[in-house]
Amino acid sequence: MKLPLLLTALAASTAQAQLNLYLENTQDLFSLCVAPTVTQPNPFFIGNNPSVIALSGDRLFVAGYNNTAAAANLRVVKIENIFGTRAFRLLNTNPDPLGAPVYDISVPGQRGFYGMSYAAGGGLIMNYDGGAVGVAGGYRVFDVDTQLNPILIGSSPAGLGARGGAGPSWDFGPTGQGYDYNNDGTLDGPLAAILDFAGYPGGVQAKGPFGVLPRDSASGAGDGLNMFAGRRYDGNSVDGGGNAAAPVLNIVGANGNRVQGTLWRDSDIIGVNGNIAARASNDVVIGTRNSSGGLSSLVVVDRSPGTTDPYAFQIMQRCEWVSGLGNDVVVYNDYSAAASTVAGWTKAADLSGNAVTVNMFNADGTPFAVTSAGGTFDYSFDPATGRLAICDFAGRRVFIFSTTAPTPPCPWVADGCFADYNNDGGIDGDDVIAFFAAWDAGESCADVDASTGVDGDDVINFFAAWDAGGVGFPGCQ
Repeated sequence: MKLPLLLTALAASTAQAQLNLYLENTQDLFSLCVAPTVTQPNPFFIGNNPSVIALSGDRLFVAGYNNTAAAANLRVVKIENIFGTRAFRLLNTNPDPLGAPVYDISVPGQRGFYGMSYAAGGGLIMNYDGGAVGVAGGYRVFDVDTQLNPILIGSSPAGLGARGGAGPSWDFGPTGQGYDYNNDGTLDGPLAAILDFAGYPGGVQAKGPFGVLPRDSASGAGDGLNMFAGRRYDGNSVDGGGNAAAPVLNIVGANGNRVQGTLWRDSDIIGVNGNIAARASNDVVIGTRNSSGGLSSLVVVDRSPGTTDPYAFQIMQRCEWVSGLGNDVVVYNDYSAAASTVAGWTKAADLSGNAVTVNMFNADGTPFAVTSAGGTFDYSFDPATGRLAICDFAGRRVFIFSTTAPTPPCPWVADGCFADYNNDGGIDGDDVIAFFAAWDAGESCADVDASTGVDGDDVINFFAAWDAGGVGFPGCQ
């Protein structure tokens, strides 16, 4: 390796890790946030502002916040074909697909949906804060994959459900294979991992998430999303060897920090290895799962400017894993940052709690600098596509970023004259050099005959155009 390249490589290895995001799409949600009136109904009213999202392929699920004083009926919307001509569908809260659809969910004033997460094999789980522990339906699971109009398949029972102030996540366990729902030796699927800031007997809430059956078992025991009958693990759970079988989050981390309170706001778990991230007030908790289901390591990223956390009561302190890209990182909104843009409010950390620089770009490569008030966001990462969606509460928009840089356009495409391969305005030997470099590397730009393959025919076509000085070839006149 030449010395300049060696120095560059060494500098890259010691530099702070980075997460680069490239804007692909913007979803304007303003029409979903217009409160209905008698004369102007809005069948897709999600609330006055969008508060939570879940991204899956070309589908975006959205729910919102009621910022009025009185209770309001809100709806959960699926936006289809977000990269084309989008269409809207409502999530049906009637579990009978043949019955009359029911879309309204009554949400108290100044409250809203605080969590939403999708996983294949689990479905779409979401929650809202009904104002107290045990409000029926505070947590709900929908079948969004087999039903054209998604229907309810699980709902927390009255008096036996969590309050809904923190976002849930799907937990497939440390192996990514799921859990045995009915103790028959077969792994059935993920558990709903639920954090909350309302107290439960035994102080379990202070330690970490509950792992709860997402829907009623075959026995019809009413244990789906039941914090008592449906609980499969909590902070007191151990395996046969006495090892913790649940992630316990309220402990001193390896970096010496401990969460300053248990006002849990959000969580996210990686499907393939069970690693967990959570928000307790403005702190960020990051845990690595072991084979028992507990934690092999934990760090707490202290995002509070002083010993007393002034950001403990923000409604939307969020976190999301961006995983499967080589180095998993947690993205979160930092309320202690004095920021004015989406990029400024958004921070990230790695498994060890080290800061990761987040760089956001527009499609043309310029810095993404959209302003946003307050830093109230939700994040949703789709590991199947490598896309991260950011919901801007105040701006009523969702920005969808790719973690893969866009392929730069072929130089000759600007005017279509592939004889002037480097597009410098002249047809000369430099074009031959540029073409053969691309052709030898098998780059798609060298497919000048548009045959969808890079082969000898492209050489023949290129030299025919080049030898003619472009005369008679498209774009060269």
